[in-house]
Amino acid sequence: MPALTFFAVAATAIRGGICVRAPALSLRATPAVSMGEADASLMELARRRDFQSFVAQARDEPSSVLQLVKDAGVAGAISYTAVELTFFAVALPVGYVAWHASTGEWLQPLLLLRGDDVEGKARLLGLLLSYVVLLKTLFPVRLGSTLLLTPYTQRLLGGLTLPSGRGAAARGSLKAEIRSLAASSRGGVLPFDAAQQQRFDAALAELSALNPTPEPARSPLFSGTWECVWTTESELNFAVDKGLLGLPWRRTYQTIDVPRGTLTNVIEFEEGGFLRVGSTISPDAERGERFSFSFDSCAVRWRSLELPLPPVGRGWGELLYLDDELRVQRDVRGDLLVATRVG
Repeated sequence: MPALTFFAVAATAIRGGICVRAPALSLRATPAVSMGEADASLMELARRRDFQSFVAQARDEPSSVLQLVKDAGVAGAISYTAVELTFFAVALPVGYVAWHASTGEWLQPLLLLRGDDVEGKARLLGLLLSYVVLLKTLFPVRLGSTLLLTPYTQRLLGGLTLPSGRGAAARGSLKAEIRSLAASSRGGVLPFDAAQQQRFDAALAELSALNPTPEPARSPLFSGTWECVWTTESELNFAVDKGLLGLPWRRTYQTIDVPRGTLTNVIEFEEGGFLRVGSTISPDAERGERFSFSFDSCAVRWRSLELPLPPVGRGWGELLYLDDELRVQRDVRGDLLVATRVG
């Protein structure tokens, strides 16, 4: 949750001294973290179109590219199919012409395999082995092309209206499964088992591919009050599980007003306790799914004692899915959030 990075304050306050350790906020909220994980860095390089750095990292870690394609769900599968079809549509004719240019004759595999033509069979085998080596060599390039195409495919799928309301039905089913799994994990406090994790990841990827809201960070739907139902944000999950110095957790929510440029994050505890951070918020000038935020106020209340904290930190988030009742987003650290609209 982009502004949920302020919950580093929660962890430090709960674990050992609100005033002494509150500045730890700046350690987790600044963009200097730059996504953290290798996969996130690859996606960021692709979106920035930094092709030289992207190709270098993809060559060193091809498995991370493949995992990103898998995580993209339907959009990733469509993009991979399109890239492979395009590649072979070009590679096969080029190989055919190259054979003619080097041998002076057109390739006829059936004739080369006919009868006892050992030389023809050897030539054909050599051609096939060379082709396999070429395919393997170019595999990272094909994966990289798939990853570059995937964001465009996701936007295209998100803008489609499926016949007979099937798009809405599919989204409804996926949202119900995500909510059910989120509740079973206490909003992310309890880890999923392997089967649950696979179902959850697949549902999130498919739902993101069906996002009905173009440029969601600029959409009026982004504004409102949102309650967190699941997150990978460790500081927030610690606050949910442990409470605030003996005060049990009640709920976590955000109030967003994009036209006014305000974002308020609140963790509520029993007996009137809370952790609250105010921020500015603005959509990104170039990317319609991304927004930036900067903390400008912070306070903690325990029973009747309320203390201000230094509002240090800024960052960005990107909306993977947004409609009138559910929001899914990823923040600068790669943490995920699922939130439902209140009211």
